[in-house]
Amino acid sequence: MPLPPILPSVPPSPQLAEVVLASATIQAGQPVEPGSAVVENQSLEAIASTQPVAPGPIYLSQADLLLPLAQISPAPGAPSDTAEPLHPGPPDTESLESPPSESNSDAPSPEPEPELDAEVSPSAPLEASPETAPEAQPETANSIFLRADQQVFEPVRQIVTASGDVLVQFGTGQLAADRLWANLANRYLRAEGNVFFNRNDQIIEGETATYSLLQGAGTITESRGELELSTLDDDFSTLPPSPVAGAPLDYRLQSQPTISQATSPGGIALATGDPRLLLGGEGGNIERLRFEADQVSFDADGWYAEGVRLTNDPFSPPDLEFRANTARLTPINEVQEELVFENPRLVFNQGLSIPLFRNRFVLTQGQLPADALNLLPAGIGIDGRDRDGLYVEAPIPIGGIGSFNVTLAPQFLVSRWLGSSNYNIADPANFGLAASISGALGPRTTARGTLSLAGFDLANLSDRLRASFRAQRLVGTHRLNLEYSYRDRLFNGSLGFQDVQSSLGLLLESPNIALGNTGLNLNYQVSGQYVTANTDRLDLLSPGETIGLASLFRFQGSADLSRGFLLWQGQPLPATQTEGLRYSPRPLVPNLVLGLGLRGVATYYSSDDLRESLEGRISLAGQLGRLQRNTFDYTQFNIGFSHNIFGGATSPFLFDRQVDQTVLSGGVIQQIYGPFLAGFQAAINLDNGRIIDSNLIFEYRRRAYGLLFTYSPKQETGFLGFRISAFDWVGRTAPFDAAPGTPSDVLVQ
Repeated sequence: MPLPPILPSVPPSPQLAEVVLASATIQAGQPVEPGSAVVENQSLEAIASTQPVAPGPIYLSQADLLLPLAQISPAPGAPSDTAEPLHPGPPDTESLESPPSESNSDAPSPEPEPELDAEVSPSAPLEASPETAPEAQPETANSIFLRADQQVFEPVRQIVTASGDVLVQFGTGQLAADRLWANLANRYLRAEGNVFFNRNDQIIEGETATYSLLQGAGTITESRGELELSTLDDDFSTLPPSPVAGAPLDYRLQSQPTISQATSPGGIALATGDPRLLLGGEGGNIERLRFEADQVSFDADGWYAEGVRLTNDPFSPPDLEFRANTARLTPINEVQEELVFENPRLVFNQGLSIPLFRNRFVLTQGQLPADALNLLPAGIGIDGRDRDGLYVEAPIPIGGIGSFNVTLAPQFLVSRWLGSSNYNIADPANFGLAASISGALGPRTTARGTLSLAGFDLANLSDRLRASFRAQRLVGTHRLNLEYSYRDRLFNGSLGFQDVQSSLGLLLESPNIALGNTGLNLNYQVSGQYVTANTDRLDLLSPGETIGLASLFRFQGSADLSRGFLLWQGQPLPATQTEGLRYSPRPLVPNLVLGLGLRGVATYYSSDDLRESLEGRISLAGQLGRLQRNTFDYTQFNIGFSHNIFGGATSPFLFDRQVDQTVLSGGVIQQIYGPFLAGFQAAINLDNGRIIDSNLIFEYRRRAYGLLFTYSPKQETGFLGFRISAFDWVGRTAPFDAAPGTPSDVLVQ
């Protein structure tokens, strides 16, 4: 099979020896066109030495080239001012096409390119036959590896142009495009058409890409891609990457299948009121995001993007987007970077847009801080005991103090203001504050502190202030907690809220322990505290008091044994945006589960009181439907019964006295329409018929996010929660504005 003609070059030079032809071959017995050469495992230096013709461009077909990127002198006889500028425009269109038609008009299609399966040093010529070509080329500071259907090398100007399935590899980075232009003298690259940039776990698509190896700077236009936050700092480092040998050449970056295998490992939840009430009962972090930007530029000082769109949703159009006019990422020190946005906002379901007041984040070793996704400008809560009802708060992350993150949440107590006689909005009693600090004290130790001030009328400070601190250390598989609280508030069933004036002590918690193959699960804990709390025991009070504070040492041990029985389970829908993931972060599995449990508690007080109790419980829980249709396609329910077999009511304190001996509990959450769900949860004391607690539940559930509002008339408390789901997936995602279900082969058109 004849090759396109290779126009002879200038006399050989040492630089040309670095440009090596690896796989361009000619079949034996085929005629050779005049002016061309039989090329097989030879360097361009050897080719040029056999062509005593006037200098000119060298046309190559189906070639693997190792391109030199050092500052090289022009070829002999070339004028000194022929080098291209550092930032030239796109090359002439003709230079990216195939060689002149008169040279290859009757040439058959080239043979398919062989696979590369051997490792070759970049400092030596490539000497491998097409059958045993190298698997990959390591990166050096002075070379890149190039593969394309057609390539043109101009020795005089030191310019390489390539077209047709272009792939460039430099270390851990790969660039695929329709066309490429490389200025070897100035170390400048420009790629056009279906550009794919891949580096380790990061993939960026775009229309054009430019990169200067001298400046470490580049630009990608109409870019979109995926960000792996855990490796972002290393993958997109502005420093030259380390040489990597043996990395396979992936020339199908742009041919990934449509997204599949979408899974949700968890997510994060933000809640006004009790921060322990996480939506879905789980915590986590967001590790993977999709992005689009009109243009992304980067240099040694950081990154800059225009028209930024980010989402945690793997499907398009996204349920939830973070948008900003611009974004800038710049280093602060060796381990921290500053991320600043202009006009940040959240966009829900391509419609509702909510502006965000926080526009600056500090990333530590490429990771967002724990409070980074606390983005909503305000939260709503109900606290009828401390704050007289409805209040609003605005969390403000202060930043880091060493390894600790601090957040302040100023509050306005709406119900207290409306209930006042003079409606004085400036009254200090109408303003409150919640604050938290959390961080690591070591590789296995964390700490968290909280403070709540339900009014700035300092004359009532003793009734307004609550605080707590907890340090937790992992001891093997157990957790050891050092805890202190001031004016803690605990809900104890029929007795309602009880205050613990102060408590200091240690708590050791076990993990959930599976007992062999029995299906039984065991967990236990032991604790010791010095407690000051309310009591009604006259022997612990001053004469004449009927209720007041008492201080005692309290030692407790407990163990819980449980077993679940799966009575029935249905099949989930496929994990697609129109089926299993339409209104849920995970495909819902219809099921029915029976639960049995037994819990024993022994508590000793320094007043010589010993409280022992043994409680048994049984429950039935399940869910029906898959939340895919618009109406009544999901019902979640539970019903439980517990009975205290013996003991429980002998505690000298009120906060841990067990007065509800026999309890019936249950609840339902029902889809009403689309993403709207409503339900309730309640518990009743069967001995006296008294309602122990009740909660009303209203939920707006989407795949990528969710809103949950609960209110307890009994406790006079409520909170608004916001969930952001984390996702992982396989395959190529669609542009943000693509219609649902757009296949991947249409995305590049």
